[in-house]
Amino acid sequence: MKGQVLFLGTGSSMGVPVIGCLCDVCKSKDAFNKRLRPSVLLKVNSKNILVDVTPDFRQQALLYNIDRIDAVLLTHAHFDHIGGLDDLRIFYFNNNKPIKCFLSQHTYDELKRQYYYLFEEMDGNKTVSAQLDFEVIDNKKNSFFIDGIEINYFFYHQKTMHVTGYRIGNMAYVSDIREYDDDILTYLKDLDVLILSALRFEPSIVHFSIEEATEFSKKVGAKKTYFTHIAHEIDHAKVQSVLEDNFFLSYDGLELDFNI
Repeated sequence: MKGQVLFLGTGSSMGVPVIGCLCDVCKSKDAFNKRLRPSVLLKVNSKNILVDVTPDFRQQALLYNIDRIDAVLLTHAHFDHIGGLDDLRIFYFNNNKPIKCFLSQHTYDELKRQYYYLFEEMDGNKTVSAQLDFEVIDNKKNSFFIDGIEINYFFYHQKTMHVTGYRIGNMAYVSDIREYDDDILTYLKDLDVLILSALRFEPSIVHFSIEEATEFSKKVGAKKTYFTHIAHEIDHAKVQSVLEDNFFLSYDGLELDFNI
């Protein structure tokens, strides 16, 4: 079975261009330097599976003609990854069916705190504003199925934030990674496509740099690696020209095939 991954956004938490910034990248007319907040859409077996729901999701959905979401995978609860949750309401109104949303216990607890109104009860029945059917994934199982499609997952940390990575077939999505145990490498064996966050060249206390992301990919042994969650310090054309073979800067609208 084949699937496709569509990059809806490849920017960092502020997007690119950054509001009020006059750097060369933010002023660039190169479309590759225009980056919405980071998210991908997985198209597998006629299903649309959304990974993270950014504050730019409404714009992304209109731009890429997304008229159906069958399931959502959340990596963690930082705003740039969950800020578009309310924009999922239209899919419930159109289909009269709650969207299955898979997330860790930590992310679920954070959503209850940040989006308390999604969990309010009315007359004893839970009312969910965005019409999401939350399913907390069990870290003892490390996999679940969406309509027969196996989703593997693993955990790591970004300081105090608990983050979930996902693997489907020979493709994995690993965003906002900084600290990890080596056992996650076992979930990333034999990858053809690794989508990995890499903020910029300079070190960050919460994100891989380009160099660190490259080293991590080499540990994994992925055949091809696509960097995402890219900050405005990165000029697409200049940086792509100096990356090693089989390492690529992703860009908004990029679509890749992968095997399941």
